Amino acid sequence: MMRRLRGLLIATAIITITPLLAPGQSASAQDRTNIPQLDEIAISPSRLEIPLAPGAEKTVVVNLVYTTVTDKAPPTRILAYLGDWNISKDGKIGFYKPGTMPGSASSWLIYSPVETTVMPGRTHPIRVTISVPEDATPGDHLAALFVEPRLDNIKLQKSVKQVQMKFRLAALFYIMVPDLKRDASLEDLKAGADDKAIVVIPRLKNTGNSHVRPVYSVKVADSAGLVVAEVEEAESLPVLAASELEAPIVFHKVLSEGTYSVQYRVDFGNGRVTEGQTSLVVREDLKRKPVASDAAGTGAKSGNR
Repeated sequence: MMRRLRGLLIATAIITITPLLAPGQSASAQDRTNIPQLDEIAISPSRLEIPLAPGAEKTVVVNLVYTTVTDKAPPTRILAYLGDWNISKDGKIGFYKPGTMPGSASSWLIYSPVETTVMPGRTHPIRVTISVPEDATPGDHLAALFVEPRLDNIKLQKSVKQVQMKFRLAALFYIMVPDLKRDASLEDLKAGADDKAIVVIPRLKNTGNSHVRPVYSVKVADSAGLVVAEVEEAESLPVLAASELEAPIVFHKVLSEGTYSVQYRVDFGNGRVTEGQTSLVVREDLKRKPVASDAAGTGAKSGNR
């Protein structure tokens, strides 16, 4: 059976053997209706934010949940292991070997079991103990607990139609050692458009030692003040400690020629709200250029409130 994965899905490689219809055979509407839903393997929680003082210890539980709507879902043997993670300036999550990134907390974590068999319809706990060193520096320290199937769990059967899946799930840890400081700001705002989309790129900066989870809204309005594209409120990717983030906000909408205003509002929490505005000029010759290389606009005009 196919298994659907929920949580933070890192990488998926799917090898399929597609069932073929015999000559003259067709798939009826009733056949399509009776196709069973996918089974699901999830990791929960997929994000853990844990404040701990130097020298403190805490044990938490990460669950593997295998839900199924059929009685044919097979058991899956999984392997758990630790690693590091980070978010790049353009908003991509990267994963690394344990202990290789600045501020890594992977050496602080001990977990059990290392291997287990995940049974359909059951929840399987993995206990993780975090021990913070006495000399731990203030701020966020990051680690990840990865889960993936053992390679010897995948068995191909001849003359049987199958879908085999190789997956990796992760639970991301923020170990937050006091004193925590968050100092986020909107540094710049750019916007661009081509013949496929509008792209708004705010540059957010956090000079503190702990991550910030901004909530933002965006409005794109024409010269008459009519809003042509909008995000009312959404949570941004976190801006990690001592880092910048330029994650594009994409509207799959084509604009006609003209001058537009782009308003971006971001709430960094604790009453720290910043608004920025930039202009977007759309011309046919500019629309033929890729937005990624032409996110041109005036600098942000912003003010904290």
